[in-house]
Amino acid sequence: MNIYPVKFQRHAMPAPVADGHGRKIGYLRISVVDRCNLRCDYCRPSGDDYHAAPRQHLLSFEEIERAVRIAASLGVEKIRLTGGEPLVRKGIVDLVARIAAVPGIRDLAMSTNAVLLDEYALPLRAAGLQRVNISLDTLDAQKFSRLTGGNLHDVLRGIHAAQDAGLAPIRLNAVLLRGINDGEAAQLIDFSARERLELRFIELMPMREGLDWQQHYFPMAELLAQPEIIARVDVSAWQRQGSSAARYLPLRDGQGRVGFIEPMSNRFCEGCDRLRLMSDGKLRPCLPADNEVDLRSAMRSGSSDSEIAGLLRNAAASKQEIGTYRFEARGHQRSMIAIGG
Repeated sequence: MNIYPVKFQRHAMPAPVADGHGRKIGYLRISVVDRCNLRCDYCRPSGDDYHAAPRQHLLSFEEIERAVRIAASLGVEKIRLTGGEPLVRKGIVDLVARIAAVPGIRDLAMSTNAVLLDEYALPLRAAGLQRVNISLDTLDAQKFSRLTGGNLHDVLRGIHAAQDAGLAPIRLNAVLLRGINDGEAAQLIDFSARERLELRFIELMPMREGLDWQQHYFPMAELLAQPEIIARVDVSAWQRQGSSAARYLPLRDGQGRVGFIEPMSNRFCEGCDRLRLMSDGKLRPCLPADNEVDLRSAMRSGSSDSEIAGLLRNAAASKQEIGTYRFEARGHQRSMIAIGG
């Protein structure tokens, strides 16, 4: 018997995707829906000024899963599901399970307002979700209702459900608004420390059509000059973790840290490694830039995986070195609820 060695053909792996400025793209944020069960003023235009995308324009779960699989083949390892409010999308637990099963995805997170998290925390964790970021701008129930139209106690129950489910770390995101909640920072720090949560303060951005951004803008430098903040955090010990948008300061008692995201006053573009896939299938390379790549049309017209990968590369190549926000009163063509947080 003659035995011939078997030669296996090696298939070259696609090169990791990078932008035109040498930044490797490893993070894809996916908005699953542009609807929300709250109405935060800095995110969503009020009343008839906002029109959600028709349901048939939303990416299906199969299309989202395909986009994730192709992105993972290009080196994307981190996925965050956003909205709108992702928990209002029917079947969201199934989508989490689909994404968690994609080879190469090592970090699967969600941004949520936590209103429905009491119901969903355990199923999401079982499906493969690892952690959550929760929006919480105030601990005053009446103010919370005025700002969002929601019930603060629903959010607090959602936070505790996430803790019980083992989602970790749990991060709180608080947008500071001058004259509204800028005096509550110390209270939010104390609450987060007590609950073993990681708090991040975020500067207001001009990311809603018609938003008078300058009226309520509150810079982090002003926050860090407040005596009650200096008493709680070590303002001399700045750290930035990897490609995170936040800079961190340790709490003085050594039991945690607080993050500060400063998109207006202290840009973090040099470490940005993300693309945003919006619920209508448009791929957005940079949060404040209006240029977009249409993945949905390509998928629905029969484009191959390699062609979709090419669109991802094109989007990355068009990523700005430094994102440009508009500083006038009116915001962008797309509001934050449509882009995804």
